[in-house]
Amino acid sequence: MNELDIEPFTLKISTLNQLLKEMMKFSNITVPFILLLSVVGCDERTSQENSPKEATSAQPTQLSPEEEFAKVQKEAEAGDSNPQFKLAYMYANGEGVPKDEAKAVEWYQKAAVQGIPEAQFNLGLMYADGEGVAKDEVKAVEWFQKAAAQGNAHAQGKLGVIYFNGEGVTKDSIKAVEWFQKAAAQGYAHAQAILGLMYADGEGVPKDEVKAVEWYQKAAVQGMPEAQNNLGLMYANGRGIIKDRIRAYAWYNLSAAQGNVDAKSNRDKLEKNLTDAERIEGQRLASNWKKQDTLLVANNKSSVETAPKWDELSDTPPVTRKKVVINEKLSKQATGTAFTVSNEGHALTNHHVINGCTEVKVAGREGVVKVITSDSVNDLALLQMPSKSVDIAKLNPDPAKLRQGEDVIVFGYPLNFVLSSGGNLTPGTISAMTGLSNNTNQIQITAPIQPGSSGSPVMDKKGNLVGLVSMKLDDSKMAQATGQVGQNVNFAINGQTVKTFLDVNKVTYKTGGGLFSFEKSNADIAEEARKWTVLVECWK
Repeated sequence: MNELDIEPFTLKISTLNQLLKEMMKFSNITVPFILLLSVVGCDERTSQENSPKEATSAQPTQLSPEEEFAKVQKEAEAGDSNPQFKLAYMYANGEGVPKDEAKAVEWYQKAAVQGIPEAQFNLGLMYADGEGVAKDEVKAVEWFQKAAAQGNAHAQGKLGVIYFNGEGVTKDSIKAVEWFQKAAAQGYAHAQAILGLMYADGEGVPKDEVKAVEWYQKAAVQGMPEAQNNLGLMYANGRGIIKDRIRAYAWYNLSAAQGNVDAKSNRDKLEKNLTDAERIEGQRLASNWKKQDTLLVANNKSSVETAPKWDELSDTPPVTRKKVVINEKLSKQATGTAFTVSNEGHALTNHHVINGCTEVKVAGREGVVKVITSDSVNDLALLQMPSKSVDIAKLNPDPAKLRQGEDVIVFGYPLNFVLSSGGNLTPGTISAMTGLSNNTNQIQITAPIQPGSSGSPVMDKKGNLVGLVSMKLDDSKMAQATGQVGQNVNFAINGQTVKTFLDVNKVTYKTGGGLFSFEKSNADIAEEARKWTVLVECWK
């Protein structure tokens, strides 16, 4: 039997329904109080009263569940939102008090009104399931939306399910994709796997098998068996990635080990076509696998197919092409822009700027830049500069308040071989709050963009980062398609997506704002941006 008899999409519809059910089951588990610890003490500094030394010496008395309930109730009745959330959770789960879903709803409501996103999410679940309150899908959606707007990944994933199934809203696959993308960007494996299926099928998005592979892989490396099986199918059939029977076999093995029946069947079919050497190598890869391992060998071009760069909508090329490889020595092939975001030397640029580079360098500086990670879906890359940084970009503290029509400034190094080597500043406005095809992870700007602008910071009038330049419409192809030329149709990754990317990768960044925050002249913004913006070079 030929391995091509294993069709990659025969299980797709059933798998999608299964994943949606799994996501709903997972989402319906109320978020425990311990998750609130992540919102306490967001300052980088550690106060003395919370120092490790005192924490070690202080041995608090262990309270009984009833005593803990009484303590939390007193604090909640005083109006503190965190104890209100905890009290609701204790009522919902019968911890220290008889289970009382109506009381849980009452206290979730109090905490939710004060803006606790976990309380908003759990209150949405109570309305959705009719627990402690009359079932009301519309109210459920309202609370999920409030939590999702604050970045709660569970709420974002739940909204994806709601829009996909049409629960309390008009069924809308496009909206479902938007919410799944937001949850997936925060590492929610179920949302990532569902996005893979939707891209593979063209459900709510243009069919794109390369992106399907990217999302399957993100979920698979987190250990999700359904995604591991689907990634194996893509490898086995060469769909969206170069065909690789060994890695297909390895991913099948990993999924089958978790009890996935489909993966076991696919593995057994494929195994009949493997040589002994291929089978042994696939087993070795699977047995040595750990979470976050992609099973890819660095620079192994036979195993990975590079995703196309923005298809026909980007500049050709998106960064400045200069030289070619001569005598197999590395030479500079492209340039782009990057900017530092932490004192440890972390910097941001686009995925397409560093994609396929053997080495990444900063113009005029010694040493090689390390690519820590990249996200081809959102077109972001996290770099480690050769040295630490004193001057860094500051992010807008509340990107959700950004409005259409606001002025922005872009600073970068476009057309470096022709234009100023000291960087270029271009002003513009935010012309739309969404990007290409209503992509909610992007904004549209009027600031002129040129090849080499990729990765440039987009700043507000206070000099705070609100986005990162990503792409522009190709004028000639736009003219061919529509008979018209688009004027200044440029796109940037929005500030919320940038912050999420940094948070997921545990990068300590700074935000602007505060009492002494004020608008600056373009000249002052350029002077500051020049200190933390660099020209990056792709060498091959």
